[in-house]
Amino acid sequence: MDTTDQKPSIVIVSSSSTKPKSLIKLITGTTNISEDAEANSVWHPWQIDTKYYTADVNIYGITEQFVRTGEFNNTVEALIIHMDSNKESGLDDIQKWGEIENDCDPEIKLLVSNYCTAETKITKTKATEWCLKHGFELIELYPSVKKSNSDTEDCEIIKEKMGVDRIIEAVQTHIWPNLIMKDKEKTGLETDENIKEKQSIANTSTGKVDGSNNDINISLLNDFLTDEGTDDFTELFSQLHMIKESIKSMPTSQRKQCAEQMVTAFWRAMGGDEEEISDI
Repeated sequence: MDTTDQKPSIVIVSSSSTKPKSLIKLITGTTNISEDAEANSVWHPWQIDTKYYTADVNIYGITEQFVRTGEFNNTVEALIIHMDSNKESGLDDIQKWGEIENDCDPEIKLLVSNYCTAETKITKTKATEWCLKHGFELIELYPSVKKSNSDTEDCEIIKEKMGVDRIIEAVQTHIWPNLIMKDKEKTGLETDENIKEKQSIANTSTGKVDGSNNDINISLLNDFLTDEGTDDFTELFSQLHMIKESIKSMPTSQRKQCAEQMVTAFWRAMGGDEEEISDI
């Protein structure tokens, strides 16, 4: 394994009988996993491919004996820990991975178990409390789902993903440093280049001088910040990087206006009623 590869990375570790290699197969859908016995690791190059962007990353499965370098630590964007919820020491066992969490400081932190219920030795309540305290998200690979009528109604508004699908969703909604936005023709949304080109044309027609070439007109963001835009939370979140870059050079008043539109768009995508936040 070449640990000098500077692609962003996802690190998977395990404190259970489930091996990181098995999780890599589940997440990527591939069986072609590279192994390096000397380095105590397995790994696979993976392209995250969403409707709006692609990003090439490496997924590593490592043991405690794996030697991490400073360069390697700097590439880690996500940490996935598999826990054995059927062991009384399940939560204690994962403490050994605290050092990698501290050294790498990943933005995505997922605690995964095969299942976690009121009957398992590490109950779902205990696992959730641990996650809230340490900034992790609890994900069950094989959750037991029981829906009431009200749950069914809520699911019609917000289709919550579970298991491996939720792991993939969490990875996809991260703003990867090397992501490449797709063309508007394929996604139906604006890219930074599209917006800048339109603004340049608008400035020419009005006689405005664009000294920085970064003064993005807020009206050009309306395609996905108004009712005409996406109502899918995951898709909207994947556009956050582009929106953030687009409004950096706006005047304060316009940035505030855009921020309000973003809050409204996210609230709407989560199934909320705009009247509920009209006074905010």
